Amino acid sequence: MPRLGAMSIAFPPNRTTPSVSPRRDGPRVVALGGGTGLPAVLRGLLYAYGGAPALPSPDVTGIVTVMDDGGSSGRLRQALGVLPMGDVRNCLSALSPNASAIGDILHHRISCDGIEGHHPVGNLLLAALSGVHGNMMDAIRSLSAMLGTSGRVLPATLADVHLCGEFNDGTEVRGETAITARRGRLDRVRLSASARPLPEAIDAILNADLVVVGPGSLYTSLIPTLLIDGMASALSAITAPRVYVANLMTQPGETDEFTLADHLAALRYHTKCDLFDYVLVNRRPFAASALAAYARDGAHPVTHDGRRPWNFRTRIVTASIGVTTPSGVIRHDPVALGYALTALARRAHPQPPAAVHTHHVPHTSHAA
Repeated sequence: MPRLGAMSIAFPPNRTTPSVSPRRDGPRVVALGGGTGLPAVLRGLLYAYGGAPALPSPDVTGIVTVMDDGGSSGRLRQALGVLPMGDVRNCLSALSPNASAIGDILHHRISCDGIEGHHPVGNLLLAALSGVHGNMMDAIRSLSAMLGTSGRVLPATLADVHLCGEFNDGTEVRGETAITARRGRLDRVRLSASARPLPEAIDAILNADLVVVGPGSLYTSLIPTLLIDGMASALSAITAPRVYVANLMTQPGETDEFTLADHLAALRYHTKCDLFDYVLVNRRPFAASALAAYARDGAHPVTHDGRRPWNFRTRIVTASIGVTTPSGVIRHDPVALGYALTALARRAHPQPPAAVHTHHVPHTSHAA
């Protein structure tokens, strides 16, 4: 029986953070997800290519989940009928030339008359631009142009759909926030209705030289994006390398006690496909004090227990991509993550795919 391949990636010990180049003559890289994981991937890719003069900068596209119904995004969604825009805002900030300064502005919260709570400036800008242009896509393009982003941000769908969760005790819950708050063992998640993908998102996947999924919340970020009609089919059909970036820690109320194999099994169960050529796993240990603090909240490192619920072509790749911040937060290091992904892209030597069109993509329904 063939063995599951494994390899590791090492980085120079004294790397510096490079500047970001706005060139567009490099590989086409697509990343799917949301939350804090997707912005880390996008920024890391720009860092890695920008810091290697011999490598042309990539054409980066972020495909963002739009199922959020909590916080500012949820309140604006309910009050104004706009798509959740918090993850879009985070990705636009990550792709901006001066992400730190731009982020301070876009993430700054202010009150808004008639809508409960305080809202990030970026959310309000996108909501206002949606009103000006009459649609979310033109709003995103407009704000992207204002920020001078080095890449595209696309919502996975423009459909107003919600996430539904089915727990092992038979309980069904509607809404991303309610699913996480339930803190039970999920059997599966589904969409409240069939959702057509954004055509540009499918085109980006089918013409990509590298596709990255994760890191991110398994049941409320990654799987919902892949449940959109045609999304998993497109990812399954391509020959470009497909990388799953494993989460560093379990998520209380969503992936309690999950190993790496459990994450991959859930992805396969929901998509009915073996989607990944590489699984990128952190090998750097975390500070004991940080792990203890996370354990008190019910979160633990995602471990690889040797089980293999995916095809034997998939390779486990280890790299030092996790970091403990001075404040004790465990997260992916964007620069290290970017270097690891570019190393995989070079190793795979993908051939540029021929242009394809979305009408060739088979759609599958995941309606409630």
